[in-house]
Amino acid sequence: MTTRFVSDKLTTSSLTLAMVSLAPVHAAILGALVMMFVGRELVALAAVAFAVLALLVMVPRVSFYLFLFSMCFWMPQRLTATFAVHPFDIMLAIVFAGMALEFLLKSDGEIRSTTFDLPFLVLISATLLSAVLAYRPAYSIVPLIRIGVIYLAFRAVYKFGWDIGVRRILTIYLATVTLLSIYNFLAFALQGGKLRVFGPAMLIYETMAMTGLPMALAFMLWSSRTREQILYGLTGLVIAGGIVATQARGPLLTVIIATPVLLLFTLSKARREHNRRAFRSALLVGVGAIVVIAATVSLSTNLLTGAWARYQEFVASAENPEGTVALRLVLWKTAWATFLDHPLTGIGIGNFRVVHELYPELHIVPLYRWVKGMSAHNVLLHYLAETGLLGALSLLALAFAGLRTGYRVFKTRLSAADTQVSVALFIALFIFAITLLYMRAWTWGEGGYIMALLFGLLAAWYQQTNRSQIRSESGP
Repeated sequence: MTTRFVSDKLTTSSLTLAMVSLAPVHAAILGALVMMFVGRELVALAAVAFAVLALLVMVPRVSFYLFLFSMCFWMPQRLTATFAVHPFDIMLAIVFAGMALEFLLKSDGEIRSTTFDLPFLVLISATLLSAVLAYRPAYSIVPLIRIGVIYLAFRAVYKFGWDIGVRRILTIYLATVTLLSIYNFLAFALQGGKLRVFGPAMLIYETMAMTGLPMALAFMLWSSRTREQILYGLTGLVIAGGIVATQARGPLLTVIIATPVLLLFTLSKARREHNRRAFRSALLVGVGAIVVIAATVSLSTNLLTGAWARYQEFVASAENPEGTVALRLVLWKTAWATFLDHPLTGIGIGNFRVVHELYPELHIVPLYRWVKGMSAHNVLLHYLAETGLLGALSLLALAFAGLRTGYRVFKTRLSAADTQVSVALFIALFIFAITLLYMRAWTWGEGGYIMALLFGLLAAWYQQTNRSQIRSESGP
């Protein structure tokens, strides 16, 4: 047995370092008391805030939980016209400071490599190259920082996937999505279904809901206990209600695609492993889907009037595009034309919002005024336009690596509880892969943290299941 896996004991020098690291906390508390005594309340408050932050650095697990919780709130604080800091950015910085301190305190600290390190680094390199050759390099700075931060968040999630447990983090994620969904649907119902409700998470709720619902169904399908099946079944229904409250078509389309895929793969795996309970559960989910559709249709003339109209518009747009569907087609055509003119490295990450300067003919397009400053509302086309083939292929390589790894853990025969995790991660990575083709954002904004969460948990789970398989095959 190698020494790096034997002990986490602190050496004398590590204990000294720990004592020194607490010194700023002690100084801040003492300073706060002095400032309160002399009547400088604001300075005292700042000192207390610093002490709290220092203490959070000392407890990285607590900081990580707070990081997950902070993703439920959209509260940007703009520092410049193009750069904003969010609570989850601050919490991630605290998490990393805590990780660095913990690494220094351990006598046998170890940095594990993952199956996604290389694809992430290749994507970052392609992004950097597009930034260097960008139409306006200054506009590439923030997106370049964001993709680097996503990788750091991925590493943090991977680390805590080992320390806290992949299943626990997944259940916390599902719990937060469920609470947001309850808020959204209640607000939607109280307003009579007249307004779209996204809740405190704002647009990122779409990403959370469209991944959360199929993952809840995965937990339901592979549960070995009836009570747990009912719990996750209700969770799925609640999240479905939250999606309806947003009246968003993208998440609904994603769930419509992902649910049959989940059921088909479940039926195949259940048949292969002779799991009758999972087989029956898949049929039950099919019946539940029919009930949800029937309820939606029955409420289409009152509570769901607005949502139903948007869904009908979406279907009608297959023949005659209108509204936001027509706008997306303009954005997609513009992105494709930009790629054809700049096929290798694109116009530079972050530069699509000024694409109208490259193509003055866009002024004659009826929807031109909505194109200015927008993204392509299609992650793959957006990357083709901004980073060219190098960036787009790097992104697809990362997605393929995630889907392949997700399928590997899906195929592995594990206990019922572990299978729930494997299936949930597989369907989540499937959703990531397909939504690159029609959703707005994955690699910028808060969506990048959801991306990091999925890849980080999958990386940790893949190594953990591989290690357990090796142990079981080698015997006692």
